[in-house]
Amino acid sequence: MALSKKDKKGLVLMTIAGGVLLAMVGGKLAVGSKPKSEADGCVGAVTANTVIVFDHSEQLTDQTRAEIVARALAYIRDKTQTNERVTVFNVSEVSRTSLAPAFSRCKPSQAGNRLVEDVRGIEKAYKRDFLEPVTMALSAAPSNAKESPIAQAIIDLSLSQYLRGQRNTLLVFSDLMEHTPPKFSLYSCGDAARTVALFRESRRGAQERPKFANTSVYLNVVPRIDLPKASLKCRDQLWPWFFGDNEGAGAKVEIDYLPGA
Repeated sequence: MALSKKDKKGLVLMTIAGGVLLAMVGGKLAVGSKPKSEADGCVGAVTANTVIVFDHSEQLTDQTRAEIVARALAYIRDKTQTNERVTVFNVSEVSRTSLAPAFSRCKPSQAGNRLVEDVRGIEKAYKRDFLEPVTMALSAAPSNAKESPIAQAIIDLSLSQYLRGQRNTLLVFSDLMEHTPPKFSLYSCGDAARTVALFRESRRGAQERPKFANTSVYLNVVPRIDLPKASLKCRDQLWPWFFGDNEGAGAKVEIDYLPGA
C-alpha cells in the first residue's frame, strides 16, 4: 500500500526527531563519561603551565598595578588553554623560606554544548572558581618588603612542578632589583663586570640559575627612575646571564616595560 504525501512527511519528521533524540542521548552519555576534575580543577595529567610572578617588594603607582592585572588577565584569557595550570606567586621577603602560591588552578572550559550541557552553569563556574579568584590574587597590593628575592623565587619555581610541563610560560612583573642581603644586593653593586660572579658566589651550594625546558619567559619590568646608574648597569648584566639556560620548543625571553615610575 503506497504512502500518502502526508504519511511520508510524518515519517520524515519522526525520523528527524528520532535522530535528534539519539544525538541528545549520545551527547549526555558522552558528557557523563568525561573524566572528573580534581579539587584544583585539573583533569588528568597537566601538560601545560603558566606561572605569574608578581614582585611585592615595592609600592607601585596605580597605573602600574592596573597594567599588571590587565596584562596577566589578557594572557590568561587569550593564550592559556583549557586544563592548563595557572599559578600566581606574590614574592616578598617571606618567599625565601615560604614560597607558596596565592592561586593555583587549571583553567576550566568557558563554554559548552547547549544541546546537552548547562551552558549558564559552566560560565558561572568559570567565573566563580577561576576568573574571580585569579583576579583577586593578581590585585593584591604590594608592600614595602625588606627583601626582594625575585631571582631565588624563580630558581625555586624552575625546580618545581609548576614549570616542568611539556609547555611552560613564566610571566614576571618586577623591577628586577634582587635584594637579599647580606649575601647579594643589586642596590649596593658598583662593578657591573663582577655582578654575575658575586651572584654565583651568593648561591654557592645551591643551583646558581634556573634551567628551563620548553619555557617562554616574559619579563614585565617596573620602571625605577630613582636608581643610580651603577645599579642599573649591574641589573642589565645579571638577568641575561640568569635566563641563559633555556632549551626546547617555545624557549625564549622577551622584555617589556610597564607604565609608571
